Amino acid sequence: MLYMFDTYIIIYKNDSEVKTVDAKTEKVTENHDSSESKLNQTELAESEARFRIITDSTNDAILMMDSIGIISFWNPGAEGIFGYADTEAIGQNLHDLIALPQYHKAHQAAFPLFQQTGQGNVIGKTLDLEACRKDRTQIHIQLSLSAIYMADGWHSVGIIRDITDRKRVEVLLKESETRLIAAQKMAHVGNWELNLTTKEMWASEEAFNIYGIDYHSQYIPLELAQESVLPEYREMMDITLKDLIDKNKNYNIEFELRNLKTGQLHFVHSIGNLIRDDDGKASKVAGTIQDITDNKLKETKIMNLSFHDQLTGLYNRRFYEEELQRLDTNKNLPLTMLMGDINGLKLVNDSFGHDMGDELIKKVAEVITKACSADAVISRIGGDEFVVLLPKTDTFEAEQILKRIKDLSLKETVGSLYISISFGYKTKINEAEDIKNVFKKAEDQMYHRKLFESPSMRGKTVDTIIKTLYEKNKREEQHSHRVSKLCERLGRVLGLSEYKVKELKTVGLLHDIGKIAIDERILNKPEKLTDVEWTEIKRHSEIGYRILSTVHEMSEMAEYVLAHHERWNGTGYPKGLKGEEIPLESRIIAIADAYDAMTSERSYRSKMPAEAVLKELQENAGIQFDPELVSIFIDNFLKK
Repeated sequence: MLYMFDTYIIIYKNDSEVKTVDAKTEKVTENHDSSESKLNQTELAESEARFRIITDSTNDAILMMDSIGIISFWNPGAEGIFGYADTEAIGQNLHDLIALPQYHKAHQAAFPLFQQTGQGNVIGKTLDLEACRKDRTQIHIQLSLSAIYMADGWHSVGIIRDITDRKRVEVLLKESETRLIAAQKMAHVGNWELNLTTKEMWASEEAFNIYGIDYHSQYIPLELAQESVLPEYREMMDITLKDLIDKNKNYNIEFELRNLKTGQLHFVHSIGNLIRDDDGKASKVAGTIQDITDNKLKETKIMNLSFHDQLTGLYNRRFYEEELQRLDTNKNLPLTMLMGDINGLKLVNDSFGHDMGDELIKKVAEVITKACSADAVISRIGGDEFVVLLPKTDTFEAEQILKRIKDLSLKETVGSLYISISFGYKTKINEAEDIKNVFKKAEDQMYHRKLFESPSMRGKTVDTIIKTLYEKNKREEQHSHRVSKLCERLGRVLGLSEYKVKELKTVGLLHDIGKIAIDERILNKPEKLTDVEWTEIKRHSEIGYRILSTVHEMSEMAEYVLAHHERWNGTGYPKGLKGEEIPLESRIIAIADAYDAMTSERSYRSKMPAEAVLKELQENAGIQFDPELVSIFIDNFLKK
């Protein structure tokens, strides 16, 4: 019988003979005294009882194996961990009992330690292994090995602890740490900690990447990190750190640094918290640092968009209104305000399209910018309106600026279009004067000048439109001139006044001016037009109306151009006018236009013979054309 007691192992051979083996020296002492034997039996029984209490009360597995790994002792804790009762486990090989098949090779290096027969050389050995329970579920165990000497030699004793939950937590923590590191790298966030005593700085890998410092050691002198910070921010950082330590204020700062490795500038955001020791003394500052360069660039872009006009790059109305309040102070007097408006922009948009109009706006912005000094605040506050704020600028200087703008604009063109801007200005010299009144007076002066300058510009633009239309389509030029002559001749036959005859001649020349805005591919298409293309062609009379109506002296002619495709029976366009609702001039143009179209070569057909033309006019009298005018036209032009 064997009992373990402190450093000795007691082996009973019979009731009277006892051997005591020193577990360390292996020295054997025999005792034959009967009374002493009974005393030892009592002590050993008490020792065994204490041993049983200890082994039965622990949740850890305590087991014993012989030299070949056969289990000879199995406590309740072992049953709780592995699911085997002691009757099932004792006599079994531990390796075969708890090792998972897929881990046999891994366990083969560990389980022989249970079978050591040497001199206790495995005492204190601790291993982490994967094992399985009776129900074949996998668990993680930690075992501590010891050796014990018995009658038949050295045996192994194992204490096993179920660490499955701990391993699971470790895995989750490791995964969480991995995800955190990955997230920090994606967000360019690093951690740092400053020792206030040693002035050493600990930082994570990502933090060092931001500074451009090699990640050889996690600890660096504070001065090394500060080398990357731009000088203009260092004083602010020192003050913020001192306030954190002395006054417990927030350490929440943004600053720029130059990456020591790449030399690139980065904008960073850093937050820090104060850590105190057990005595309440400030010992460390721990925090994060994040590269916010991309966000800053986006903020700058958004801010730029919110305060700048996208087309010209000048300031917009929002910025102008805020800047006006800032500049409206006594120190900026005299404060001059220039108001400018582009002449003929709507006419350009209607005639040449908004792309051309945009180019005109951009060119005007360039001219104004070139003519003004760097401290001028130039804003586009509307589609064709500009305002220039000139702090510390008097009337004389303002007039010089306007002269430069005019001189520069005379040298610039957009395509074949000239630039014309009407300006007004007003200077505030008295602090008590309301800036709104200054704006109003500058605006009134601008509109007054526009009354004189704009008509001339519109007239020039119309000339440019006609010239441009004729340049891109010679057939339209020839057609317009022939229609103009026919209108003039028919007007004389009708006995109209000389003024009306000249007006008819002009409107005949301009009747197709709206085709300037029609795609050339449609105008010159040799095949039959599609419904969509025909709808586009029909827009030219309305476009021509919008173009001519911008010029005051052409407003009546604009009406004639608008109606020249109306039909006598009311089926024409764009208004569906009928009979004498259609202006006489429009009815004359309609006959001249149709006649010339029929008697001229077209991309889609040859000219018609005289007999066919006569028949077409006669058949459409009272349908498309004014019947009385058709009769007069035939008598005076075709029969002759």
